[in-house]
Amino acid sequence: MNLHPGGMPATTRVGRGERLRRLPPALVTDLPVLGLLVLCWLLVPIAWAHLATGLALAGLIGVHLRTRPRQVARLSRRDRRPGSARQAGRRLGYGVFLAAAAAMTVTGLLRWSGVPPQYVWHGGISYLLLTLVVVHLWSIRRPLWARLRPRDPARRCR
Repeated sequence: MNLHPGGMPATTRVGRGERLRRLPPALVTDLPVLGLLVLCWLLVPIAWAHLATGLALAGLIGVHLRTRPRQVARLSRRDRRPGSARQAGRRLGYGVFLAAAAAMTVTGLLRWSGVPPQYVWHGGISYLLLTLVVVHLWSIRRPLWARLRPRDPARRCR
């Protein structure tokens, strides 16, 4: 135990990076994606704010996927042996999910560049993505709850 010269315990300063490592992984990578998606939807009337949060959302989705290399590799890997129908459905579902996120980003950039709304269906694709997010959250609810809870009580965030 570190003691000051007067015999009092020394307080240790925790840096910002250390605090982020102590937080449950879902608070650092999962929930910000959901928060930005909702914020993007709420900021539709304010064009510049909607664009900024949309671009931040696209970047954060990339970070979100980067933190899951095993899951992404498992979904993108081409196995020679036939898989189960459930695995094929999951792969198809995540493919549609990723395509909808990419389409939402591209159509948003097209709308920003001045393409009329009748030629790009940004709103419809955005609602499709919101629906897929709800399905995604429902399908991963148990692992997400596990990621929200710290593994050991000593690592609880304060």
